[in-house]
Amino acid sequence: MSGTIITEWHFWMASIITGVIMTFAYDILRLLRRIIRHNRFFVDMEDLLFWAACFFTSFTLLYYGNNGVIRFAAVMGAGIGMLAYTLTVGRFFVKYSVFVIRKVTGIVHWTIGRIKAFLHWLFTPVRHLCKALRCGMVKISRNIKYRLTQRTIHHKMNLINASKNGKGKIANGSKRRSKKKPIQQKAKKKKT
Repeated sequence: MSGTIITEWHFWMASIITGVIMTFAYDILRLLRRIIRHNRFFVDMEDLLFWAACFFTSFTLLYYGNNGVIRFAAVMGAGIGMLAYTLTVGRFFVKYSVFVIRKVTGIVHWTIGRIKAFLHWLFTPVRHLCKALRCGMVKISRNIKYRLTQRTIHHKMNLINASKNGKGKIANGSKRRSKKKPIQQKAKKKKT
């Protein structure tokens, strides 16, 4: 075989593999869309990025494999690769991958739930002990605070409102006892 035919054969196989890779990448994108729901804007942006990546890949293949010349063999090879993938692996890949991922995540969620329940059961006595200790510390703290506030010294003071005639009323409303006699006696002693 001549070197040109071998080169064309390699180029054609590379275009078929490129078609398979592009279709597989789009199936991965479809798989992600089924697992994580997207709104229309993000779906459009993903498609735009996907087709930009496909264009870049095709352009690179044509540039290095065929000096940038678009040939029917390259387009046909990519189409054959896409069709071959779609009819074989592609028919089952997304459907069963979603099924397996949902089952695995279900098992993981179930396992995590069981581990949480076991840890809850294991640490419930510790939690109750900590709660009892915390309540005991709060009671002790309140008792100490109560004792400290009860030991304060309270002074009872009567405030007197002075009036014109010397008789006053204590601030709580009772009348003040008059102490005129000692004052009068002092006055008599000074006169004599």
